[in-house]
Amino acid sequence: MNSDNSDDRSDMHQTYVKRILEAAADGNVKTLQENKNALISVTTECRNKNGWTPLMLATRNGHIETMEFLLENGADPKAINKSGQTPLGIANFWNQSTSAQLIQKFLEPEKGMQYELVNHFSVSSVDRQSYKRTDTEHIETAKKSPTSKFLVFAEMQLVISQCQHPKRGTEVVWFSWSDVEKNLNSHEHDIIFLGVGDLASGRLLRETPTSCSSDVAYFAVNFKKELSEDDFPISHRKGAYAAAGMNQDLLRLSKEESGIVAQAKSVLAWHDKYIYCPTCGSSTNMGDAGYKRNCSNTECISHRGAHNTCFPRTDPVVIALIISKDGNKCLLCRQGRHPPRMYSCPAGFLEPGETIEDAARREVMEECGIHVGPLKYHSSQPWPFPSNLMIGLIGHAINDDITVDDVELEDAKYVNTLFLRVPLVDTNMKSICIFYSVRWFDRAEVATALIEGFKRPTGLIVPPHYAIAHQLMKAWLQMTSNL
Repeated sequence: MNSDNSDDRSDMHQTYVKRILEAAADGNVKTLQENKNALISVTTECRNKNGWTPLMLATRNGHIETMEFLLENGADPKAINKSGQTPLGIANFWNQSTSAQLIQKFLEPEKGMQYELVNHFSVSSVDRQSYKRTDTEHIETAKKSPTSKFLVFAEMQLVISQCQHPKRGTEVVWFSWSDVEKNLNSHEHDIIFLGVGDLASGRLLRETPTSCSSDVAYFAVNFKKELSEDDFPISHRKGAYAAAGMNQDLLRLSKEESGIVAQAKSVLAWHDKYIYCPTCGSSTNMGDAGYKRNCSNTECISHRGAHNTCFPRTDPVVIALIISKDGNKCLLCRQGRHPPRMYSCPAGFLEPGETIEDAARREVMEECGIHVGPLKYHSSQPWPFPSNLMIGLIGHAINDDITVDDVELEDAKYVNTLFLRVPLVDTNMKSICIFYSVRWFDRAEVATALIEGFKRPTGLIVPPHYAIAHQLMKAWLQMTSNL
Protein backbone atom coordinates (compact mmCIF):
# COMPACT_ATOMS: atom_id res chain seq x y z
CA MET A 1 0.00 0.00 0.00
CA ASN A 2 1.25 3.47 -0.87
CA SER A 3 2.34 5.24 2.33
CA ASP A 4 1.00 8.58 1.10
CA ASN A 5 -2.45 7.08 0.59
CA SER A 6 -2.29 5.51 4.05
CA ASP A 7 -1.41 8.87 5.61
CA ASP A 8 -4.26 10.53 3.73
CA ARG A 9 -6.73 7.97 5.06
CA SER A 10 -5.44 8.47 8.59
CA ASP A 11 -5.81 12.25 8.32
CA MET A 12 -9.33 11.87 6.93
CA HIS A 13 -10.22 9.50 9.77
CA GLN A 14 -9.01 11.96 12.40
CA THR A 15 -10.94 14.77 10.72
CA TYR A 16 -14.18 12.75 10.90
CA VAL A 17 -13.53 11.81 14.54
CA LYS A 18 -12.94 15.43 15.53
CA ARG A 19 -16.04 16.60 13.65
CA ILE A 20 -18.26 13.96 15.26
CA LEU A 21 -16.98 14.61 18.78
CA GLU A 22 -17.51 18.37 18.44
CA ALA A 23 -21.02 17.88 17.02
CA ALA A 24 -21.97 15.56 19.87
CA ALA A 25 -20.67 17.95 22.52
CA ASP A 26 -22.54 20.85 20.92
CA GLY A 27 -25.75 18.89 20.33
CA ASN A 28 -25.47 19.42 16.58
CA VAL A 29 -27.66 16.60 15.28
CA LYS A 30 -27.62 17.96 11.73
CA THR A 31 -23.83 17.54 11.44
CA LEU A 32 -24.08 14.01 12.81
CA GLN A 33 -26.81 13.17 10.29
CA GLU A 34 -24.69 14.55 7.46
CA ASN A 35 -21.77 12.36 8.61
CA LYS A 36 -23.84 9.28 9.44
CA ASN A 37 -21.78 6.92 7.27
CA ALA A 38 -18.56 8.16 8.83
CA LEU A 39 -20.10 7.89 12.29
CA ILE A 40 -20.93 4.21 11.77
CA SER A 41 -17.46 3.42 10.39
CA VAL A 42 -15.58 5.00 13.30
CA THR A 43 -18.03 4.19 16.12
CA THR A 44 -15.69 1.94 18.11
CA GLU A 45 -12.67 4.25 17.72
CA CYS A 46 -14.37 7.61 18.11
CA ARG A 47 -13.00 8.93 21.42
CA ASN A 48 -11.19 11.99 22.68
CA LYS A 49 -7.88 11.82 24.57
CA ASN A 50 -9.71 10.99 27.81
CA GLY A 51 -11.63 8.13 26.24
CA TRP A 52 -14.94 10.00 26.04
CA THR A 53 -17.28 8.84 23.27
CA PRO A 54 -19.76 11.08 21.40
CA LEU A 55 -22.57 9.65 23.56
CA MET A 56 -20.71 10.60 26.74
CA LEU A 57 -20.20 14.17 25.54
CA ALA A 58 -23.84 14.53 24.55
CA THR A 59 -24.90 13.02 27.89
CA ARG A 60 -22.70 15.40 29.88
CA ASN A 61 -24.41 18.37 28.25
CA GLY A 62 -27.93 16.96 28.27
CA HIS A 63 -28.42 16.91 24.49
CA ILE A 64 -31.32 14.44 24.39
CA GLU A 65 -31.99 14.54 20.65
CA THR A 66 -28.31 13.97 19.96
CA MET A 67 -28.23 11.09 22.41
CA GLU A 68 -31.23 9.47 20.74
CA PHE A 69 -29.61 9.75 17.33
CA LEU A 70 -26.34 8.25 18.57
CA LEU A 71 -28.02 5.38 20.42
CA GLU A 72 -30.18 4.54 17.42
CA ASN A 73 -27.05 4.40 15.25
CA GLY A 74 -24.97 2.00 17.28
CA ALA A 75 -23.51 4.03 20.15
CA ASP A 76 -22.59 1.75 23.05
CA PRO A 77 -24.45 2.75 26.26
CA LYS A 78 -22.02 0.57 28.24
CA ALA A 79 -18.80 2.12 26.90
CA ILE A 80 -16.16 3.11 29.48
CA ASN A 81 -13.82 6.09 29.43
CA LYS A 82 -10.35 6.27 30.96
CA SER A 83 -11.79 7.30 34.33
CA GLY A 84 -13.90 4.16 34.41
CA GLN A 85 -17.17 6.00 33.74
CA THR A 86 -20.09 4.85 31.60
CA PRO A 87 -22.60 7.23 30.00
CA LEU A 88 -25.08 6.43 32.79
CA GLY A 89 -22.50 7.27 35.45
CA ILE A 90 -21.80 10.60 33.75
CA ALA A 91 -25.50 11.42 33.58
CA ASN A 92 -25.98 10.64 37.27
CA PHE A 93 -22.96 12.67 38.37
CA TRP A 94 -24.00 15.77 36.41
CA ASN A 95 -27.62 15.42 37.50
CA GLN A 96 -28.82 14.93 33.95
CA SER A 97 -31.91 12.99 34.99
CA THR A 98 -33.54 12.97 31.54
CA SER A 99 -30.28 11.74 30.00
CA ALA A 100 -30.05 9.03 32.65
CA GLN A 101 -33.61 7.89 31.94
CA LEU A 102 -32.91 7.67 28.23
CA ILE A 103 -29.76 5.59 28.73
CA GLN A 104 -31.51 3.39 31.25
CA LYS A 105 -34.19 2.70 28.66
CA PHE A 106 -31.57 1.43 26.21
CA LEU A 107 -29.91 -0.61 28.93
CA GLU A 108 -33.10 -2.36 29.96
CA PRO A 109 -33.43 -5.80 28.34
CA GLU A 110 -36.04 -6.12 25.66
CA LYS A 111 -39.06 -8.22 26.47
CA GLY A 112 -38.58 -11.85 25.69
CA MET A 113 -35.86 -14.39 26.35
CA GLN A 114 -32.43 -12.95 27.14
CA TYR A 115 -29.22 -14.82 26.44
CA GLU A 116 -25.87 -14.77 28.17
CA LEU A 117 -22.65 -13.06 27.05
CA VAL A 118 -20.89 -14.89 24.21
CA ASN A 119 -17.10 -14.89 24.48
CA HIS A 120 -14.60 -15.79 21.78
CA PHE A 121 -14.63 -19.56 21.06
CA SER A 122 -18.12 -19.67 22.64
CA VAL A 123 -20.48 -19.38 19.67
CA SER A 124 -22.53 -22.50 18.96
CA SER A 125 -23.14 -22.16 15.24
CA VAL A 126 -24.13 -25.74 14.45
CA ASP A 127 -26.58 -28.31 15.68
CA ARG A 128 -24.21 -31.02 16.90
CA GLN A 129 -26.86 -33.76 16.42
CA SER A 130 -25.37 -36.06 19.06
CA TYR A 131 -28.26 -38.46 18.48
CA LYS A 132 -26.98 -39.10 14.94
CA ARG A 133 -23.41 -40.00 15.88
CA THR A 134 -24.06 -43.72 16.24
CA ASP A 135 -25.84 -43.87 12.87
CA THR A 136 -22.83 -44.83 10.76
CA GLU A 137 -24.76 -44.87 7.49
CA HIS A 138 -26.15 -41.38 8.07
CA ILE A 139 -22.71 -39.99 8.97
CA GLU A 140 -21.06 -41.57 5.92
CA THR A 141 -23.74 -40.19 3.61
CA ALA A 142 -23.42 -36.71 5.10
CA LYS A 143 -19.63 -36.87 4.89
CA LYS A 144 -19.65 -37.59 1.17
CA SER A 145 -22.31 -35.02 0.33
CA PRO A 146 -21.12 -32.40 -2.22
CA THR A 147 -22.37 -29.67 0.13
CA SER A 148 -20.46 -30.84 3.22
CA LYS A 149 -17.60 -28.69 4.50
CA PHE A 150 -14.37 -29.73 6.20
CA LEU A 151 -11.95 -28.03 8.55
CA VAL A 152 -8.48 -29.39 7.77
CA PHE A 153 -5.72 -29.76 10.35
CA ALA A 154 -2.26 -31.25 9.92
CA GLU A 155 -0.38 -32.16 13.10
CA MET A 156 -3.19 -30.27 14.87
CA GLN A 157 -2.52 -27.03 12.96
CA LEU A 158 -5.55 -25.58 11.17
CA VAL A 159 -5.50 -24.36 7.58
CA ILE A 160 -6.43 -20.67 7.67
CA SER A 161 -6.05 -17.60 5.49
CA GLN A 162 -5.56 -13.91 6.15
CA CYS A 163 -8.61 -11.75 5.51
CA GLN A 164 -8.20 -9.03 2.92
CA HIS A 165 -9.62 -6.50 5.35
CA PRO A 166 -6.89 -5.80 7.95
CA LYS A 167 -9.37 -5.48 10.83
CA ARG A 168 -11.02 -8.85 10.19
CA GLY A 169 -7.97 -10.95 11.08
CA THR A 170 -8.05 -14.54 9.86
CA GLU A 171 -10.66 -16.89 8.46
CA VAL A 172 -11.11 -20.61 8.01
CA VAL A 173 -10.37 -22.23 4.66
CA TRP A 174 -13.19 -24.69 4.04
CA PHE A 175 -12.68 -27.84 1.97
CA SER A 176 -15.05 -30.31 0.33
CA TRP A 177 -15.16 -34.10 0.51
CA SER A 178 -13.49 -34.31 -2.91
CA ASP A 179 -10.63 -32.17 -1.57
CA VAL A 180 -9.84 -34.44 1.38
CA GLU A 181 -10.93 -37.87 0.13
CA LYS A 182 -7.86 -38.56 -2.03
CA ASN A 183 -5.52 -38.27 0.97
CA LEU A 184 -7.47 -40.36 3.46
CA ASN A 185 -6.16 -43.76 2.32
CA SER A 186 -2.52 -42.72 2.05
CA HIS A 187 -2.17 -40.59 5.20
CA GLU A 188 -2.97 -41.43 8.81
CA HIS A 189 -5.79 -39.23 10.06
CA ASP A 190 -8.70 -38.66 12.42
CA ILE A 191 -12.01 -37.38 11.10
CA ILE A 192 -14.94 -36.21 13.24
CA PHE A 193 -18.50 -34.99 12.72
CA LEU A 194 -19.17 -31.46 14.04
CA GLY A 195 -22.84 -30.94 13.24
CA VAL A 196 -25.14 -29.28 10.73
CA GLY A 197 -25.94 -25.63 10.19
CA ASP A 198 -25.24 -22.64 8.00
CA LEU A 199 -22.25 -20.61 9.16
CA ALA A 200 -22.39 -18.47 6.04
CA SER A 201 -25.68 -16.96 7.21
CA GLY A 202 -24.32 -16.15 10.67
CA ARG A 203 -27.26 -17.99 12.23
CA LEU A 204 -26.67 -19.15 15.81
CA LEU A 205 -27.95 -22.42 17.25
CA ARG A 206 -29.65 -20.51 20.07
CA GLU A 207 -31.69 -18.63 17.46
CA THR A 208 -32.74 -21.70 15.50
CA PRO A 209 -32.50 -24.73 17.81
CA THR A 210 -33.71 -27.09 15.09
CA SER A 211 -31.90 -27.80 11.83
CA CYS A 212 -33.21 -26.71 8.43
CA SER A 213 -33.36 -28.63 5.18
CA SER A 214 -30.84 -26.22 3.66
CA ASP A 215 -28.23 -26.86 6.39
CA VAL A 216 -24.89 -28.38 5.46
CA ALA A 217 -22.89 -30.95 7.41
CA TYR A 218 -19.58 -29.89 8.96
CA PHE A 219 -16.63 -32.18 9.63
CA ALA A 220 -13.01 -31.83 10.71
CA VAL A 221 -10.01 -33.93 9.75
CA ASN A 222 -6.55 -33.99 11.30
CA PHE A 223 -3.74 -35.52 9.26
CA LYS A 224 -1.05 -36.86 11.56
CA LYS A 225 1.69 -35.37 9.38
CA GLU A 226 1.74 -32.13 7.44
CA LEU A 227 0.93 -32.80 3.80
CA SER A 228 3.05 -31.58 0.93
CA GLU A 229 1.70 -28.98 -1.44
CA ASP A 230 1.60 -31.67 -4.14
CA ASP A 231 -0.53 -33.98 -2.02
CA PHE A 232 -2.80 -31.32 -0.60
CA PRO A 233 -2.47 -27.93 -2.30
CA ILE A 234 -3.56 -25.01 -0.12
CA SER A 235 -1.52 -22.09 -1.48
CA HIS A 236 -3.93 -21.51 -4.37
CA ARG A 237 -6.62 -20.97 -1.72
CA LYS A 238 -4.30 -18.49 0.03
CA GLY A 239 -4.19 -20.95 2.89
CA ALA A 240 -1.44 -21.72 5.39
CA TYR A 241 -1.09 -23.86 8.49
CA ALA A 242 -1.43 -21.96 11.74
CA ALA A 243 1.64 -22.04 13.97
CA ALA A 244 1.85 -24.46 16.88
CA GLY A 245 0.73 -23.59 20.40
CA MET A 246 -1.76 -20.91 21.41
CA ASN A 247 -1.64 -19.32 18.00
CA GLN A 248 -2.76 -15.71 17.66
CA ASP A 249 -4.33 -16.49 14.29
CA LEU A 250 -7.04 -18.61 15.95
CA LEU A 251 -7.77 -15.70 18.27
CA ARG A 252 -8.38 -13.45 15.28
CA LEU A 253 -11.10 -15.62 13.75
CA SER A 254 -14.66 -14.35 13.63
CA LYS A 255 -16.81 -15.39 16.59
CA GLU A 256 -18.91 -17.66 14.37
CA GLU A 257 -15.88 -19.55 13.09
CA SER A 258 -14.04 -19.52 16.43
CA GLY A 259 -16.78 -21.62 18.05
CA ILE A 260 -16.68 -24.48 15.58
CA VAL A 261 -12.86 -24.37 15.49
CA ALA A 262 -12.76 -24.69 19.30
CA GLN A 263 -15.05 -27.72 19.09
CA ALA A 264 -12.97 -29.38 16.37
CA LYS A 265 -9.56 -28.62 17.88
CA SER A 266 -10.49 -29.87 21.36
CA VAL A 267 -11.96 -33.17 20.17
CA LEU A 268 -9.16 -33.83 17.66
CA ALA A 269 -6.53 -33.07 20.33
CA TRP A 270 -8.15 -35.71 22.54
CA HIS A 271 -7.92 -38.30 19.76
CA ASP A 272 -4.32 -37.31 19.11
CA LYS A 273 -3.28 -38.02 22.72
CA TYR A 274 -5.60 -40.78 23.98
CA ILE A 275 -4.67 -43.60 21.61
CA TYR A 276 -4.37 -46.16 24.42
CA CYS A 277 -7.02 -47.24 26.89
CA PRO A 278 -6.47 -45.59 30.28
CA THR A 279 -8.13 -48.61 31.91
CA CYS A 280 -6.10 -51.53 30.53
CA GLY A 281 -3.50 -50.01 28.20
CA SER A 282 -4.74 -51.61 24.99
CA SER A 283 -5.11 -49.66 21.76
CA THR A 284 -8.36 -47.77 21.14
CA ASN A 285 -10.44 -47.00 18.08
CA MET A 286 -12.68 -44.05 17.30
CA GLY A 287 -16.43 -44.42 17.66
CA ASP A 288 -19.60 -42.31 17.66
CA ALA A 289 -18.39 -40.13 14.77
CA GLY A 290 -15.48 -38.92 16.90
CA TYR A 291 -17.05 -38.60 20.34
CA LYS A 292 -15.92 -41.87 21.82
CA ARG A 293 -12.89 -44.16 21.86
CA ASN A 294 -13.50 -47.88 22.15
CA CYS A 295 -10.94 -50.21 23.69
CA SER A 296 -9.75 -53.00 21.37
CA ASN A 297 -9.62 -55.41 24.31
CA THR A 298 -13.07 -56.98 24.47
CA GLU A 299 -12.45 -58.04 28.09
CA CYS A 300 -11.74 -54.46 29.23
CA ILE A 301 -14.04 -53.16 31.97
CA SER A 302 -14.62 -50.00 29.89
CA HIS A 303 -17.04 -52.01 27.75
CA ARG A 304 -19.29 -52.49 30.77
CA GLY A 305 -21.16 -49.41 31.96
CA ALA A 306 -20.27 -45.77 31.41
CA HIS A 307 -16.64 -44.72 31.84
CA ASN A 308 -15.32 -41.20 31.50
CA THR A 309 -12.12 -42.57 29.97
CA CYS A 310 -14.09 -43.35 26.80
CA PHE A 311 -15.30 -39.83 26.05
CA PRO A 312 -13.68 -36.47 25.21
CA ARG A 313 -12.53 -34.58 28.28
CA THR A 314 -12.85 -30.93 29.21
CA ASP A 315 -10.82 -29.50 32.09
CA PRO A 316 -12.67 -26.75 34.02
CA VAL A 317 -10.72 -23.66 35.08
CA VAL A 318 -12.03 -20.97 37.42
CA ILE A 319 -11.04 -17.36 36.75
CA ALA A 320 -12.19 -14.58 39.07
CA LEU A 321 -12.23 -10.79 39.10
CA ILE A 322 -12.01 -9.86 42.78
CA ILE A 323 -13.29 -6.45 43.91
CA SER A 324 -11.84 -4.63 46.93
CA LYS A 325 -13.89 -3.98 50.08
CA ASP A 326 -14.61 -0.39 49.02
CA GLY A 327 -15.53 -1.48 45.47
CA ASN A 328 -13.05 0.91 43.84
CA LYS A 329 -10.22 -1.49 43.01
CA CYS A 330 -9.81 -4.94 41.50
CA LEU A 331 -7.18 -7.58 42.18
CA LEU A 332 -4.94 -8.56 39.26
CA CYS A 333 -1.86 -10.74 39.17
CA ARG A 334 1.06 -11.35 36.88
CA GLN A 335 3.05 -14.44 35.90
CA GLY A 336 6.45 -14.62 34.26
CA ARG A 337 4.93 -15.99 31.06
CA HIS A 338 2.86 -12.83 30.57
CA PRO A 339 4.10 -10.07 28.25
CA PRO A 340 5.77 -7.16 30.06
CA ARG A 341 3.37 -5.09 32.19
CA MET A 342 0.42 -7.45 31.60
CA TYR A 343 -1.76 -8.35 34.58
CA SER A 344 -4.77 -10.64 34.52
CA CYS A 345 -7.31 -12.24 36.85
CA PRO A 346 -6.23 -15.07 39.18
CA ALA A 347 -7.19 -18.47 37.78
CA GLY A 348 -6.66 -22.16 38.36
CA PHE A 349 -7.96 -25.65 37.70
CA LEU A 350 -10.98 -27.01 39.51
CA GLU A 351 -10.02 -29.99 41.67
CA PRO A 352 -12.04 -33.18 42.22
CA GLY A 353 -14.76 -32.86 44.85
CA GLU A 354 -14.58 -29.06 44.78
CA THR A 355 -17.29 -26.55 43.93
CA ILE A 356 -16.68 -23.78 41.42
CA GLU A 357 -16.98 -21.14 44.15
CA ASP A 358 -14.58 -22.84 46.56
CA ALA A 359 -12.06 -23.45 43.78
CA ALA A 360 -12.04 -19.72 43.06
CA ARG A 361 -11.66 -18.88 46.75
CA ARG A 362 -8.79 -21.37 47.10
CA GLU A 363 -6.94 -20.08 44.05
CA VAL A 364 -7.21 -16.44 45.12
CA MET A 365 -6.06 -17.31 48.65
CA GLU A 366 -3.13 -19.39 47.38
CA GLU A 367 -2.04 -16.89 44.77
CA CYS A 368 -2.88 -13.60 46.44
CA GLY A 369 -3.52 -14.18 50.14
CA ILE A 370 -6.98 -12.62 49.85
CA HIS A 371 -10.08 -14.08 51.50
CA VAL A 372 -13.04 -14.02 49.10
CA GLY A 373 -16.67 -13.69 50.16
CA PRO A 374 -19.67 -13.79 47.82
CA LEU A 375 -19.07 -14.82 44.20
CA LYS A 376 -21.33 -14.35 41.19
CA TYR A 377 -21.15 -16.23 37.89
CA HIS A 378 -20.43 -14.04 34.86
CA SER A 379 -19.83 -16.21 31.79
CA SER A 380 -17.80 -19.13 30.46
CA GLN A 381 -15.39 -19.65 27.59
CA PRO A 382 -14.09 -22.79 25.90
CA TRP A 383 -10.30 -22.49 25.59
CA PRO A 384 -9.05 -25.10 23.07
CA PHE A 385 -5.40 -25.19 24.20
CA PRO A 386 -5.96 -28.08 24.39
CA SER A 387 -9.44 -28.37 25.95
CA ASN A 388 -10.28 -26.17 28.93
CA LEU A 389 -13.49 -24.46 29.98
CA MET A 390 -12.89 -21.09 31.60
CA ILE A 391 -15.57 -20.32 34.22
CA GLY A 392 -15.67 -16.58 34.89
CA LEU A 393 -16.71 -15.20 38.28
CA ILE A 394 -16.85 -11.81 39.98
CA GLY A 395 -16.25 -11.84 43.73
CA HIS A 396 -15.79 -9.54 46.70
CA ALA A 397 -12.76 -9.49 48.96
CA ILE A 398 -13.12 -9.81 52.74
CA ASN A 399 -9.65 -8.35 53.35
CA ASP A 400 -7.47 -6.03 51.26
CA ASP A 401 -4.00 -6.91 52.60
CA ILE A 402 -2.04 -8.99 50.12
CA THR A 403 0.04 -11.56 52.00
CA VAL A 404 1.37 -14.89 50.80
CA ASP A 405 3.32 -17.38 52.90
CA ASP A 406 4.12 -14.57 55.34
CA VAL A 407 6.26 -12.95 52.63
CA GLU A 408 5.40 -9.40 51.65
CA LEU A 409 7.76 -7.35 49.50
CA GLU A 410 6.93 -3.77 48.59
CA ASP A 411 7.74 -2.22 45.23
CA ALA A 412 6.22 1.24 45.30
CA LYS A 413 7.00 1.83 41.65
CA TYR A 414 4.75 -0.81 40.16
CA VAL A 415 3.53 -3.71 42.28
CA ASN A 416 2.89 -3.94 45.95
CA THR A 417 3.58 -7.63 46.40
CA LEU A 418 6.10 -10.02 44.92
CA PHE A 419 6.57 -13.58 46.02
CA LEU A 420 8.35 -16.70 44.84
CA ARG A 421 5.92 -18.80 42.84
CA VAL A 422 7.81 -21.56 41.03
CA PRO A 423 11.38 -22.82 41.55
CA LEU A 424 12.96 -23.94 38.27
CA VAL A 425 16.26 -25.17 36.86
CA ASP A 426 17.69 -23.72 33.64
CA THR A 427 19.57 -25.58 30.90
CA ASN A 428 22.88 -24.99 32.69
CA MET A 429 21.44 -26.63 35.84
CA LYS A 430 21.55 -23.33 37.69
CA SER A 431 18.77 -22.59 40.12
CA ILE A 432 16.41 -19.86 38.90
CA CYS A 433 12.95 -18.74 39.90
CA ILE A 434 9.81 -17.05 38.63
CA PHE A 435 8.31 -14.26 40.71
CA TYR A 436 4.60 -13.80 40.80
CA SER A 437 3.25 -10.32 41.42
CA VAL A 438 -0.12 -9.15 42.71
CA ARG A 439 -1.62 -5.71 42.91
CA TRP A 440 -4.85 -3.79 43.47
CA PHE A 441 -5.64 -1.58 40.47
CA ASP A 442 -8.12 1.28 40.57
CA ARG A 443 -10.90 1.91 38.08
CA ALA A 444 -9.05 4.55 36.06
CA GLU A 445 -5.98 2.32 35.57
CA VAL A 446 -8.06 -0.61 34.37
CA ALA A 447 -10.33 1.51 32.17
CA THR A 448 -7.36 3.18 30.47
CA ALA A 449 -5.71 -0.20 29.88
CA LEU A 450 -8.91 -1.61 28.33
CA ILE A 451 -9.24 1.36 25.98
CA GLU A 452 -5.60 1.74 24.90
CA GLY A 453 -4.77 -1.97 24.62
CA PHE A 454 -1.29 -3.12 23.67
CA LYS A 455 -0.50 0.27 22.14
CA ARG A 456 -0.25 1.75 25.63
CA PRO A 457 3.36 3.01 26.03
CA THR A 458 3.57 2.72 29.82
CA GLY A 459 1.62 1.35 32.77
CA LEU A 460 -0.81 -1.53 33.07
CA ILE A 461 -1.63 -3.78 30.10
CA VAL A 462 -4.54 -6.23 30.31
CA PRO A 463 -5.49 -9.24 28.16
CA PRO A 464 -7.14 -8.39 24.83
CA HIS A 465 -10.88 -8.50 24.17
CA TYR A 466 -10.99 -12.17 23.15
CA ALA A 467 -9.94 -13.27 26.67
CA ILE A 468 -12.57 -13.77 29.37
CA ALA A 469 -10.38 -11.83 31.81
CA HIS A 470 -10.90 -8.74 29.65
CA GLN A 471 -14.66 -9.21 29.77
CA LEU A 472 -14.62 -9.65 33.56
CA MET A 473 -12.76 -6.34 33.99
CA LYS A 474 -15.15 -4.62 31.62
CA ALA A 475 -18.15 -6.00 33.52
CA TRP A 476 -16.76 -4.69 36.82
CA LEU A 477 -16.32 -1.19 35.40
CA GLN A 478 -19.87 -1.25 34.07
CA MET A 479 -21.34 -2.30 37.42
CA THR A 480 -20.81 1.14 38.95
CA SER A 481 -19.35 4.21 37.29
CA ASN A 482 -18.92 7.33 39.36
CA LEU A 483 -16.36 10.10 39.09
